[in-house]
Amino acid sequence: MISTDFHQLVELFIEGSGNLQPSIFELDSFSESVFISAGFELIGDPNGFHSFEKAYDVPYFRRKITVVFKQYFFARESLGGGLGIAGGVRLTSLLRKQPFATSMGHVDTNRMVFFFFEDKSDGALIFDEKIVIRFDQWSKRNSYMVSTVECDFDNVQFNEIAKKAVRETFEPSTHDSMIRDAKQRGCSRAFNRLIEKL
Repeated sequence: MISTDFHQLVELFIEGSGNLQPSIFELDSFSESVFISAGFELIGDPNGFHSFEKAYDVPYFRRKITVVFKQYFFARESLGGGLGIAGGVRLTSLLRKQPFATSMGHVDTNRMVFFFFEDKSDGALIFDEKIVIRFDQWSKRNSYMVSTVECDFDNVQFNEIAKKAVRETFEPSTHDSMIRDAKQRGCSRAFNRLIEKL
């Protein structure tokens, strides 16, 4: 279990543009040898695009959740990190915290763009044109749950990989179009709950 709580971890991820400090995970560095000795799993071809991944228990309010920390590489070049979230973090809870909220606690919609599947079951938001948060709905009665927190890499070959994947998968929505869609019959509860918080 790491000592950094979930909201602080996300804030550090955003402040570092997807780059976290190894000390958060009690590592000396983000080198291949350190990852292997610390029990990380290698995903992909080590001569091409690949990652080292490991699940950590992370404090979240009065309980703990599982966060899979991923460090991406292209061959030996470190590209940046990503977070896979398991254990139930509501999107609306995350958006009420800094840096997504204003000092008054309101969600700052000017800094984010939402994207959704046509049925509004899954989606993503792009924050400050760099951070991507994907979310999904576990059942029709549930709120949206955060599934990943990612960032575009500062690399010419992969510089917009996170945003590009969102734009190729989902349809963009403006705040006004989201309000219109929420009035349609059969719209998901999660979508309506999100609109209420914006």
